[in-house]
Formats: sequence, structure tokens, C-alpha cells
Amino acid sequence: MPRRAGYEESWELTYRVEQLRELVGQELRLDAGLAEELDDTLARLVMRNQRLRALHRMMSAEREPEDLVMHRAALEDLDRQLLQDLPGLLERLRATLL
Repeated sequence: MPRRAGYEESWELTYRVEQLRELVGQELRLDAGLAEELDDTLARLVMRNQRLRALHRMMSAEREPEDLVMHRAALEDLDRQLLQDLPGLLERLRATLL
């Protein structure tokens, strides 16, 4: 069931992003590398949000199924990348609070 898996991934991503939001709201002592990684991750999250909105607009406009599949695949790929990268980033950000 791909839909169910996508839902679970979305929940996991939401959970990780909420953790990131909480950490960013605190005073972090970031070195240049970690600051750059955080900026990159935030930019990818903004891109993800834009792609998700575009997909919703395309669905409402009843676009061709092939177009929807292509955009959905790009969004799912970005989600997988974020889910892979976020745990390590969160761990390194938490370490700056100690």
C-alpha cells in the first residue's frame, strides 16, 4: 500500500520538522558548517512546501495523471532525502545546546 507508506513518511517528516522548529527557536552555537547545513535544510523544506502546494493546485486543475505522477515522485524523493538527513542534523543541533 504506497498510500499508507506515504502517510507514515509524512507523519515522520512532520515530527522531525517540529523538532527542528523547537531547536531553531533556542540559542544555538553553530559553527559555519552546521549553520550552512541548517540553511540548506530550511531551503529544502521551503522547496518541499512549494512543491506540495503546486501538486495540490495541479490536482484541483485536473492535470494529466502523468504530470501528477512526476511531481508526486519528485516530492516523495525530497521527503526521503529530508527524512534521511534530519535525524543527524537534529542530533548535531542538540549537541550545541549542551
